[in-house]
Amino acid sequence: MKSFWIVLKFEILNFVKNKAYIIATGIICALLIIGISIPTIRDTFFSSSDDPSAEVPGQEQQFGYLNDAGGEVDTETLESVFIGGKLEEFQDREELEEAVSNGDLVAGFVITSPIEYQHILQNNEMYGASHFGFEEAFLQTYRMAGFEDLGMEYEEVEGLVNAPIQRETVILGTDSAANYLYTYILVFGLYFVIIVYGQTVASSVASEKSNRAMEVLVTSTKTEYLIFGKVVGGALAGAGQLAIILTTAMLAYQANRAAWNDQLDFLFDIPLSVLGSFAAFGILGYLFFLFIFGALGALVSRTEDVSTSATPITIIFVGVFMVSVMGMQNTDGMLLRVASFVPLSSFMAMFVRVSMGSVANWEVALSLGILLATTLFTGWLASKIYRMGTLMYGNRVKITTVIKLLFQSNEN
Repeated sequence: MKSFWIVLKFEILNFVKNKAYIIATGIICALLIIGISIPTIRDTFFSSSDDPSAEVPGQEQQFGYLNDAGGEVDTETLESVFIGGKLEEFQDREELEEAVSNGDLVAGFVITSPIEYQHILQNNEMYGASHFGFEEAFLQTYRMAGFEDLGMEYEEVEGLVNAPIQRETVILGTDSAANYLYTYILVFGLYFVIIVYGQTVASSVASEKSNRAMEVLVTSTKTEYLIFGKVVGGALAGAGQLAIILTTAMLAYQANRAAWNDQLDFLFDIPLSVLGSFAAFGILGYLFFLFIFGALGALVSRTEDVSTSATPITIIFVGVFMVSVMGMQNTDGMLLRVASFVPLSSFMAMFVRVSMGSVANWEVALSLGILLATTLFTGWLASKIYRMGTLMYGNRVKITTVIKLLFQSNEN
């Protein structure tokens, strides 16, 4: 057991002392702090309490219109019901177009009839919406005139047509819509960590095959200690990095919470049950794939071959990620339900179901038990492959050859 702790300590220190590890963690944390602090920075340096436009949003926007429909349109009503900014009447089209061209107006409008107008812009932006406010006021003016001609009060009719409906939502299960964003962030964080550290562990194992000192270690100590120490060390380094990043984001938000007006509470207020399921399934899935990557690294003779050797399992892993993300749209779908019991995908799929759906306790326990047993078996198998792969030099070792040798050693 002492060998395990020695290898574990060595691997953890090897990661945390690595400049790339430190710099990457620092950059990500710095970007999170800056991004979350933007509202505070804006309110501190770029806002002014003396600016009247800051108290009345939209008042700084200037619009103009030209009434070519004469008395058919009540311009006084039009100006009174327009809430998109300040609406000013022009008497000449050229003057209106010149004001738009000079940037004095956001947009101009030429009324040709009670239900027709021209929208004048300097540039037509892809997501431009400068006509929405005017069009709503224009339509309301038309309706008010029409109801007045019929001898009806517009306010009474509007109260019937646009009656305010009150809705109260009672959630008996899980609020999937509210949990979507932080579930996606956690799933993506787990995906990123496994991809990065899986390749790192595989490359580390492959590079050690060129060191003859490893032959002495493999033959003089239990390979379970070596592979478990290496994988657990990489897992702890990755989990620690993810924990630092998430903690930094949460602390930065708490410091800037007032500036956000609590708008991101839904993102950082994660239930303890969700965090617990993420920790349990995430750690086991993380170890499961790191054992696989470690075994794949032992099958190659050069670090350059690691990517090629790991391609099949990487493709499977990407598929698992896609199934989990698409399953977030329908947590009761058959595909996600099946994936939540398959060890290759259960660590993500079951977490998604727990976070965004309703899952029976026995389902969670069964999935977790299957994943735990499979992870331990994969670790044992990886240690055997690691031992044989490390002692074989030259060309890449086929997995079928290793399995055949395992059966032969068991028979003997």
